[in-house]
Amino acid sequence: MVAIAHSNSEIKNMDTMNSISSASNHKTKLQDAFLYLLPLIIFLLVWSWFTEGHPQAQFIFSSPNQVAIAMTRLIASGELMRNSAVTIFEALTGFCMGTVGGAFIGLSLWYSQTVAKIAKPYITALSTIPIFALAPIIIVWFGIGIWSKIMLAFISTISVAIVQSYQGAMSVEPRFLRLMQVVGASRPQVFRLVVIPSSLIWVINAAKLNIGLALLGAFIGEFISAEQGLGYMIVKASGLYDMATVIVGIIALIIIALVLTALVESIEKLVLRWKYI
Repeated sequence: MVAIAHSNSEIKNMDTMNSISSASNHKTKLQDAFLYLLPLIIFLLVWSWFTEGHPQAQFIFSSPNQVAIAMTRLIASGELMRNSAVTIFEALTGFCMGTVGGAFIGLSLWYSQTVAKIAKPYITALSTIPIFALAPIIIVWFGIGIWSKIMLAFISTISVAIVQSYQGAMSVEPRFLRLMQVVGASRPQVFRLVVIPSSLIWVINAAKLNIGLALLGAFIGEFISAEQGLGYMIVKASGLYDMATVIVGIIALIIIALVLTALVESIEKLVLRWKYI
């Protein structure tokens, strides 16, 4: 009986400790959330104080109240959702094409150091050209429709994916390659069983970098010549000196970037589960 009572006491103590730990973790999360939001709250308060009651300042910088009104109007009319959907489709399609295609090319260069050496200056040249310089050419080639924006997002992302994937392939530990040689594995088997798995973390990092680049490529295309999309909405609003709508467009781009980044991070946790154990 004494042993049973002692066991029950230990169980109660463990439950109490778990409860305290859970409450402590919840409190820490709330504190972290507050700290994350604190700079934004301070910025909004300063912005509101600076523009409140000053029509000239509101004309140049808008105000939180005007932005909230513009956002409500754009959501109610469906304009914000339509333009956001176009930009998301353009950026996401170009992102997938550039990241997957670039990863395939970068990993394939592992097969031949000679080909990699020849391709290096061309890849470097492609990555150093400002996408804004290529935009007029791409729009002439593909028109002002959606494909020119997809191609700009594709060009913005492919060089990063190639470089990162190739670096990942060349960073495989030599002892793994020697082990595969010892067991008599063929080159395709080494590529499939060692090089690709070892390079996945590099490919995922390229995908993270490419989210912003894909959005930039799509936005530049819309900024120069378009009939829809967030870039078009921002250019149109800036021509009318509607700073509130411009800021709403910028906020929409930030939200899209954060959501797509979170999606890539979710894929990373699924593919690289060993990293989070």
